Amino acid sequence: MSRKTDYAEGKLFPLILRFSIPASISLLISAIYNIVDRIFIGNFSGNTALAALSICFPLSFMMIAFGLMCSAGGSTVFTLYRGRREDRTADRVFGNAFILTIFFEILLTAVLLLFPDFFLKLFGVTDTTYEPALEYYRIVALGCLFQGLSLLFCDFVRVSGKPVLGMCVTGAGAVTNIALDALFVAGLSWGVQGAAAATVIGQIVSAGFGAWMLFGGRTSVKIRKDTFRPDRSLGKELTSCGFAFWIAQMAMGFIALVYNGQLGKYGGDVAISAYAIVSSVMTFIIMPASGISQGIQPILGFNYGAENFERVKQTFVKATMLSVGVTAVIWAAAEIFPAALISLFGGGPDLMSIGIPALRFNFVIAPVLGFVMLATTFFQSIGKPNASSLITLIRQVIALVPFIYILPGIFGTIGIFYAQPVSDLIATVLSAVLIVKSFREMRPTGFQAEKCKA
Repeated sequence: MSRKTDYAEGKLFPLILRFSIPASISLLISAIYNIVDRIFIGNFSGNTALAALSICFPLSFMMIAFGLMCSAGGSTVFTLYRGRREDRTADRVFGNAFILTIFFEILLTAVLLLFPDFFLKLFGVTDTTYEPALEYYRIVALGCLFQGLSLLFCDFVRVSGKPVLGMCVTGAGAVTNIALDALFVAGLSWGVQGAAAATVIGQIVSAGFGAWMLFGGRTSVKIRKDTFRPDRSLGKELTSCGFAFWIAQMAMGFIALVYNGQLGKYGGDVAISAYAIVSSVMTFIIMPASGISQGIQPILGFNYGAENFERVKQTFVKATMLSVGVTAVIWAAAEIFPAALISLFGGGPDLMSIGIPALRFNFVIAPVLGFVMLATTFFQSIGKPNASSLITLIRQVIALVPFIYILPGIFGTIGIFYAQPVSDLIATVLSAVLIVKSFREMRPTGFQAEKCKA
């Protein structure tokens, strides 16, 4: 890949599509990867087992948080250094991200396995869901390392100019997971244990394929003697750049347990199951925006590192138009056909009665997320994670949590699902203000790199 032709001077819209389409497909595969467990469990093991998986949502977010901090932060810093033509330092960024991923994920596995009851109670487990939730939790916790490495390898393959192969890293694990879900859950009736085992084996396959790509010399990352030498400065820089992603995932895990607590209080296991479906559908609605965000990240990072600020602005504006438009189409389908979506999870009359209005109200302004998600990625890509962290915290914690507690007291159980659109609207206004301010501040300073600020 020619950096000058592709990142700096290539036609912008085709370039955005070239990187965004594989990223979106990769996320679609990831969404199927995560949701297929719930579909099989909902149809073959019932609402209680589905609620047990919903109880364990925060576990998945925790596992992803540490891996994503290193993978997204590392790949961001990698592209910034390549934009400055410091390729050897960029390779060392990968090495340090690899070491930190292993450290954090092994530590997390140990903590999770030592204190399962503490975390399950924190997640809001009920008496009826405790046993299946514990079975799922113990197996999935063993996959922390492979989850983190698969994220790391996928991101570095993608920003190395091979977005299709980055998609394949995720795809290999997803296909494995789906096939094994069919075998373990539907064929052998292993229930939540089968779903958990399928997930972990899929993660191992993804990590193995990614390692084959990175360590086999099939990307622009060059493995040298000093690639894996620990560097405190690089480690701090990449974790700082990835911290907003850590916040986002931990916030989603925190919000999942807040939702579970409130839904269990007002609506019981059926309401918790409805949330499992709503969160699954949300993954599909925001998937294009997430894919476009990932797709433009190396373009933004490279051009910002090279101080090509006009191209940075044009990339963001064009990607935003594409993101909002595509998100709106998928959102419309969810608003028009909510019953069909719920039926995929084996929904009965009780689940339909709460699930249909929950879907419609929760996503009422979802198209604006196409802009909000690009805004958070924009600030990460240009090495300014504080703004990204602020947007994430406002949308997923500071504005959202109070409404989750306040609105059900006024509207009942369905009021819990009103909280997200209100929070999204606040985050949209904040994102617009910060983007305009950042555009005005972009001025060439000579060919100098701006480090990520903690």
